[in-house]
Amino acid sequence: MEWIKYHEAEKVFELKTENSTYQMQVREYDTLVHLYYGSPVGDSLITDRIVGVDRGFSGNPYEAGKDKTFSLDTLPQEYTAYGNGDYRINGLETEQADGSDTANLKFESYEIRKGKYSLKGLPAMFAKEDEAETLEIVLADRVSGLKAHLLYGVFPHLDVITRAVRLEQTGEKPVTVKKAMSMEMDFEYREMDAVHFYGRHNMERQMERIHLSHGNWSVGSIRGASSHHHNPFVILCDRDTEETHGSCYGYALAYSGNFAFESEVDQVGHIRVTMGIHPYHFSWTLEKGDTFETPEVIMAYSEEGFGKLSRIYHDAYRNNLIRSKYVEQPRPILVNNWEATYFDFDADKLYHIAEEAKNIGLDMFVLDDGWFGKRDNDWCALG
Repeated sequence: MEWIKYHEAEKVFELKTENSTYQMQVREYDTLVHLYYGSPVGDSLITDRIVGVDRGFSGNPYEAGKDKTFSLDTLPQEYTAYGNGDYRINGLETEQADGSDTANLKFESYEIRKGKYSLKGLPAMFAKEDEAETLEIVLADRVSGLKAHLLYGVFPHLDVITRAVRLEQTGEKPVTVKKAMSMEMDFEYREMDAVHFYGRHNMERQMERIHLSHGNWSVGSIRGASSHHHNPFVILCDRDTEETHGSCYGYALAYSGNFAFESEVDQVGHIRVTMGIHPYHFSWTLEKGDTFETPEVIMAYSEEGFGKLSRIYHDAYRNNLIRSKYVEQPRPILVNNWEATYFDFDADKLYHIAEEAKNIGLDMFVLDDGWFGKRDNDWCALG
């Protein structure tokens, strides 16, 4: 079966898993628009959902001439850059060599291939050649030479689609990237909730559910780590979605650094979300021939509530993300001395703990704290 297909007559890209469909289309003026992500639709192409409307104070591109029904400010798009009349949150922000901050991304080419794309030096899902397929779509700014390679990995039997972006500068002058999100997705005329997981020390992963309302909402971290304060995982769902029924979409960023998940409900009720490296103080200059790869977002869809979504992620991570030899076997059981001794220990105490651990069948002893010098309180010698 073809899990990724390009319908040339309609210019529609279709990605399928066993229980989901994802579609996008090359529209007027080489604009890549987002059509659909959700339950399987058989052989249908969801091209009739986009209806051009003349909306006041939403600008129209020069190519559209007097056609006021075509506006990037209201069109559901696949990946957008700042500075083209779309005033919503975006996936890409740049600074050109002449100081301008516009990148005009137009569809250029695509490639479908067996197997899963890889990312240099970044964690990502992996697959055998017959387990996944890759779609690579190239969007190009024809003035600066900057290209955005949109990468999609389809795991049909896991019901997972992954996304990442590889930026490439082919022009003569450098381009500085100020924001490079890994994914962007638009939903038309839909009331949705967001579920995220905040926390603090000794109280991590607290679930919170909010109604998305007009304006912007985001979670993220600029701590240099994803942290337990905000987990890099967000669920979008319909208002009536619960554990065993309802539609929900998962977005998980496979990255442990600064991150952001952004959402915006615009003036007409469309929802746009982005996820990737947090743009705060982010700056990466691409000279001619340079590339930059974003971390991977692992997406999943369930029409059977949060429970099904959770099981999709468990299977995907266990089988195609974790590389440990302990994926399918018990890990060693360890005892840690910290809660037993705090700062007050010596060799005899530690030996006694290790001896008792062995007697009850434990596998490992860990000296948690204190081996790096004078460690008598919380104010010194923590390595």
